[in-house]
Amino acid sequence: MNSIPLVRWPALAVVALAGCAKGEKAPETAQPVAVTPPTVHVTATDYSFQAPDSLPAGLTSFHLMNSGKELHHLVLVRLAEGQSVADFQKSDFSGPIPSTVVLIGGPNPATPEGTAEATVNLKPGKYAMFCVVPAMDGKPHIMKGMIRELTVTSSETVVTEPVADVTIKLTDYSFEISPALTAGRHTIRVEDTGPQVHELVWFKLEPGKTVEQMMRWTEKMEGPPPGTMLGGVSPISMGEVNYLTLDLTPGEYGLICFVADAKDKKPHFMHGMMKQITVI
Repeated sequence: MNSIPLVRWPALAVVALAGCAKGEKAPETAQPVAVTPPTVHVTATDYSFQAPDSLPAGLTSFHLMNSGKELHHLVLVRLAEGQSVADFQKSDFSGPIPSTVVLIGGPNPATPEGTAEATVNLKPGKYAMFCVVPAMDGKPHIMKGMIRELTVTSSETVVTEPVADVTIKLTDYSFEISPALTAGRHTIRVEDTGPQVHELVWFKLEPGKTVEQMMRWTEKMEGPPPGTMLGGVSPISMGEVNYLTLDLTPGEYGLICFVADAKDKKPHFMHGMMKQITVI
């Protein structure tokens, strides 16, 4: 297996003042310089992740590289105190996500030989990193062993929050976009305003195709897809926030949420949580 690049943190600036003479003003305490979120590279295969075992807390960009033959995404969950990855793996992933599980998102999804990226806020603690995309036999990839533990340690580094020019709110059951998206490069703040867990699968449609056609294609993935997946945000719990950076060209785009509903277990797109937008 190829090795995973280490997280690279910009050095903190330190003010070094030497030997003040008697009577001189004492030097001020050095202050750390805020840095942009570091990027962590994660490789997905069928069915495992190559990733660091430990990361410092703070805003972190996860860059997912798919070396497998199937779709993969990266979902991060904060484990409860005393809970292990083995405990979490015993959960039933065929139905709605329990309200006690805190999902913080991640890149969603990366096509074979493709990439996806999302910025999340890591707090100190134990995490599970997993994929629940269904395999050809219908079983979520986590049930095939696609899960690993991540330890997040305390950090005094000040990480600057991305400056978003667009906000997408995930609600029951819609995508609320403000302001309207235009062609060009955008930093997008994606927040789940709940009350349920939601996700964002983002794609650009081929000319003349619709979001409904893309949704139907994902059921069997047979024949040419009616659009190109551009990533998105994997399932996040209410109150959690992720950031995306996308370069949009003019055309038709679609957004879909596939999370199972907590009440009737139907995917959220069956409750109307899919949206088609025109970017000019």
